[in-house]
Amino acid sequence: MAKAKKPARAAPPAAEGKAPAAAASSAEPSAYPAVLRRSTHTRKKVLVLCSRGVTTTFIELMEDVLKLLPHAKKDPKFDKREALSSINEIADLGGCRFAVYFEARKMRDLFLWAAAVGGEGPSVKFLVQQVKPSSDLRLTGNCLLGSRPVVSFDPSFAGSAHGALLKELLGQIFSTPKGHPRSKPFHDHVLHFSLLGGKIVVRHYQVVLPPLDAAKGSEDSLVEIGPRFSLLPVKIFGRSSGGGSFGGETLYANEKYVSPNEARSALKRKASRATRGVVAQKEKRRARINEEGGANLPQDELHDAFD
Repeated sequence: MAKAKKPARAAPPAAEGKAPAAAASSAEPSAYPAVLRRSTHTRKKVLVLCSRGVTTTFIELMEDVLKLLPHAKKDPKFDKREALSSINEIADLGGCRFAVYFEARKMRDLFLWAAAVGGEGPSVKFLVQQVKPSSDLRLTGNCLLGSRPVVSFDPSFAGSAHGALLKELLGQIFSTPKGHPRSKPFHDHVLHFSLLGGKIVVRHYQVVLPPLDAAKGSEDSLVEIGPRFSLLPVKIFGRSSGGGSFGGETLYANEKYVSPNEARSALKRKASRATRGVVAQKEKRRARINEEGGANLPQDELHDAFD
C-alpha cells in the first residue's frame, strides 16, 4: 500500500510590521549586476580578391594579407574583362566597406587597388614591387593568428596631402576593429608603413618579450616575420559620377611613375644599342684588316696548290 503523504506544515505567521525575508532581499540592490554581452565593435569588412592570371608568389602574398586582416572577406577570382566598377556591387552584396584588389598583368606585374567602396571615399592604384612572402623569408618568428596589429606610420606621410590621404586609407583597411569576433585581444605584432623615395615600404614584425629570468631593464625586441613588399602610388581617384569607387576624377598622379612595359622596353633598347656597337666595331676591324693589313702580309707560295 502507498504511504499517505504528510500534510505540509503551515508557515509561521509573520510578525506584525515586518515583511518576509524573501521580499526584503528582492528589494535590496544585487551585489552582482547582470552581465550583458553586446557586440560593440565597428562593423567593418574588407573585401579581398584577385584577378585571373596570378602567379604563385602573388597568391602567397594575398594569403599573407588575409592573415593580417581577420575582418576580411575573401572572394573568388575576378574576371579582368569586366569593369572595375563591378567590384562595388560585389562589396555591397558582401556588406564590405573597403576593397583590396590584386590585379596581375602578363604573369609578371602586380597592381594593387585599395578603395573605400560604397561612395565613401577614394580609390588608389599601386604598383607592387619587391614582393617577398612569409614563406620566402625563411624567418623563425611567428605571431598569434587573428591578433590585432599595431599599425605604425612614418612621420613623412604628413608632409604632403596625398601622403595624409594614403595614411588614412591604409590605416582604415589594415586596422582590426576592437572587439571583432574573429580577432583576439592581444597585440603581439607591428605592421609598419614607411614612405621612402616615393614608395610605401611595408614591413611586418613580431613583438618578442624578454624571458622571465632576464635581467631587469631588458626591453622588448622586434623580429621581422613577413610579408615584405613595397607599394608605388600610381594614381588616386575620387568618387565617380555614379557614387562608386574605382574611377572618377584624378586627385593625384605620380609624375615619376614609369610603367613596367616601358621599363622593359628601355632595357631592350639599351641592350640592342650595345649589340649594334659590337657589330659595327667588328665590321670596322674587318675593313681595316682588308685595306691596311692585306698589303703588308707576305706572299703565300702555296695559294694555288689545290687548283
